Amino acid sequence: MKFKLALKLAAALSLVFALAVLSACDGQPGKGGGGTAPASPAAEVFQEPDAEKTVNVGVTYAPSDINPLSPAGLVSAYVAGLLFPPLVEIDADLRYKPMLADSIETADNRTFKVNLNEAAKWTDGTSVTADDVIFTLKLMANAMVASNYAYMFAILEGLGPSGFLPDGESDISGVRKIDDHTVEMKTKTPTTLTVFEDTIGRNLRTLPRSALEGVAPEDVNECGFMREPSVTSGPFKLERYEPERFAGLVANKDYFRGAPKLERLNFKVLPGAALADALESGEIDMNIPSAGVIPAEDYERIEGMPGVTTVGGQPLTTVFMYVNEKSVPDARQRKAISYAIDRGKLVSKLLGGAGEVVDGYFSSVSPYRNEAVKPAAYDRARAKRLLKEAGWDGRKSLTLSVPSGDGAIRQAAYIVADNLGKVGIKVNVENVSFDELTDKVVKEDFDLGLLPVTMTPVNPLPDLAYFLGAGNPNGYRNEKVIDLLAAVGAEVDEEKIKSLYDELQDILAEDVPMPALYAAKALGAVNGRVVGATPKDFGMFINVQDWSVRRREA
Repeated sequence: MKFKLALKLAAALSLVFALAVLSACDGQPGKGGGGTAPASPAAEVFQEPDAEKTVNVGVTYAPSDINPLSPAGLVSAYVAGLLFPPLVEIDADLRYKPMLADSIETADNRTFKVNLNEAAKWTDGTSVTADDVIFTLKLMANAMVASNYAYMFAILEGLGPSGFLPDGESDISGVRKIDDHTVEMKTKTPTTLTVFEDTIGRNLRTLPRSALEGVAPEDVNECGFMREPSVTSGPFKLERYEPERFAGLVANKDYFRGAPKLERLNFKVLPGAALADALESGEIDMNIPSAGVIPAEDYERIEGMPGVTTVGGQPLTTVFMYVNEKSVPDARQRKAISYAIDRGKLVSKLLGGAGEVVDGYFSSVSPYRNEAVKPAAYDRARAKRLLKEAGWDGRKSLTLSVPSGDGAIRQAAYIVADNLGKVGIKVNVENVSFDELTDKVVKEDFDLGLLPVTMTPVNPLPDLAYFLGAGNPNGYRNEKVIDLLAAVGAEVDEEKIKSLYDELQDILAEDVPMPALYAAKALGAVNGRVVGATPKDFGMFINVQDWSVRRREA
């Protein structure tokens, strides 16, 4: 999950001209307009004409906005990527695989040549070109569009520190077209190919210039095309979309990497507690481990289901506690919160051991984890002592906001509230929707908040810059940390990068800007009728065109 302060701009955009904008986008007045159809249970959305060639994916996070410039959360990003493939995508081996781009090359770690797949076509039959890529880059970099992924693009020459073009500029100086299928991009400072692939390559979902070039940037997000795109380039096309319940995709038989063998791919939003029943009944065929979160208490049941294969995950998704420093201004108080949390109990009881204790930004999967920095021990006495030293007012009450749709995190919140109460910090747990909580975080309208974050192990810098840099939602500021992040961003030697991250982790262990609770090893499950698909957090849909199903026996 990634969101930036740029969202404040998006939230402030006027809706007065919404109908006119939608009409201009679609050529059809009212299409995709001011709201969605009345919601119905996911299982009742529609009956697929050929259920034998349909795969249903169970998710616990709703695809609430599939806008390719600003997908809201993991599932929204997956759906957007199936319609508009990124240049490259990371796989479970933590290597980047070709998608829209056949390759990305660099000779000097500053100038990167993006070679597009020449067979790539839009569903209207026209070619995907460098002009489309550059057009999309300019939308990402336009402050009026206010993409929540813009910060990922800040490494490009010509863009500001938040990834936006300076006022009055319309072209990105570091980007140029070489030919119809080749784009050259220059970064401000030398960077590794991995960083370029992880930021630009993975997060640029190219849009058709022909469909949007007549739309004013400030109107793009409210355009009907962003809700019901009529021209796409990925392996699937959007057929039916109910933002909080369901996304139904139909195969794009002209997909440039091969016609999908499936007819349909559906995403059904279900409570975590319902996933086991849905797998057993056949309502869903599989889940996405960290986006269709199976409760730990259901692991044994699912692992014993005939015809279902389970896949144990890596500890990739970490549950972080956002701490608003307006509410908890003293580092000793934040340390006390960290010492008061019984992380071992959370992992053993709540996760059934399917996770690991983490109290910072680097889990055991990260190649940059500083093994000398140990997670904070569970120590009530030390927590009480630190609170006393810092002058904590025991009459003060904090609100801990949690996403209501995630049962495990909700349970974790009550355990944490109990832990903190025992050292003298009064905490009230507030259950809100995922969207409400992210909005609270962006607006810094919270005391404490729990949210899951899946950071790319090979390149944690963009997320760290968001969590720790200027304008971060916690209100944290340490100039040495900002300098270290800048140094990492300008370094290409892996040993030096590791050393800088080591130093960073030493500082963060003292400042505790954002404690983590645990990193979960989410379970993946897939019905044996689905061939070629593996539930995993990275690269699950790279080969989706090759998925097929075994026909059910009569």
